[in-house]
Amino acid sequence: MLIYPKKYRTVLILLMALLPLIGCAQSTGNKYPLDGSYTRFAELASILRRIDAKGESLVKLHLLGFSTNEDLPIHALEIGSAKAKRNVLIIGQHHGDEVLGLEVALAFAEALLGNGEHELRAKQILNQFRFWIIPTINPEGYRIVSSGAFAWKRKNNSDTDKNGKFDIRSDGVDLNRNYPAFWADDPTIQPESPYFKGFAPISESEVLAVINLAKRVKFEYAIFMHSSATGAYSEKLYLPWFDPHNENQVNAIEALRSFADYYASQLPKDYGKGYYEVHYGTNSRVGNARNYFFHTHKTQALLIEIGGINTHGNSVIHPRGKKMHEIKKKHLSALFTLFANYLEE
Repeated sequence: MLIYPKKYRTVLILLMALLPLIGCAQSTGNKYPLDGSYTRFAELASILRRIDAKGESLVKLHLLGFSTNEDLPIHALEIGSAKAKRNVLIIGQHHGDEVLGLEVALAFAEALLGNGEHELRAKQILNQFRFWIIPTINPEGYRIVSSGAFAWKRKNNSDTDKNGKFDIRSDGVDLNRNYPAFWADDPTIQPESPYFKGFAPISESEVLAVINLAKRVKFEYAIFMHSSATGAYSEKLYLPWFDPHNENQVNAIEALRSFADYYASQLPKDYGKGYYEVHYGTNSRVGNARNYFFHTHKTQALLIEIGGINTHGNSVIHPRGKKMHEIKKKHLSALFTLFANYLEE
């Protein structure tokens, strides 16, 4: 039996007490505060300016608007050649805690303008497609999550309980339920709910910024990136709600399913076996972005849930840096293959 000097015993006792917590953190697969390789809100504007400068004639940086409560900027990168006529919208983040989509969106923007493994396909794609890449429309929630203040800040920072102060855990509007299409059909939800749709459609300036862009630019495709905190929706693609008795909507959904199926077939799962899947069951008739774009602007719109359930049964949406980079690499490959496959002759 080893006898440790008295001066080390307190340290050993503390270490033994911490071991269960350390093991728990490792087994969940999530790391918070976020790994140092994640983008922070404070860095985002300078990263976007660097991408803008790098792209020269191929890229423009747009200021779409400001957040509802803190006047934080909402930016979009417009990337494409002068002759590109087909517009694609990619929004990396609606919910502040869903950071993987923002990382993928930024990486895709850089890869479109880079000279790496995707250079040849990028040139071909940008001759036809013009990408509008919005890393986040929720800079308020993203600021909180990326700073290390609170891991699960899903909503923006509106004072929805009307008590005159900001409650980090309960205040805010779920921006992906604040769009006007089917907003009234969403069940009444209390303001403290993480899914609170707002007191009126388009009540939040973040959503208004997206709607104003949609009115100005005709988008052929729109891709919205999310991460399922519960894991219930992970590693799947989701289509808009549609009326099965409306022939035009049925035909449009069939075309969108083909697009989504091909996308999924190029995307190996990060945690499960096989490839991403397209959800073919009933989809939500609520005021989300994909319903708004599909029903209002006839855009082929879909949602992709990034992250997954690990071997311990935990949903991972804040993986360590190494895993995050592996996820980005898979999604970049899938996006380039997807749009290369949909080039017109």
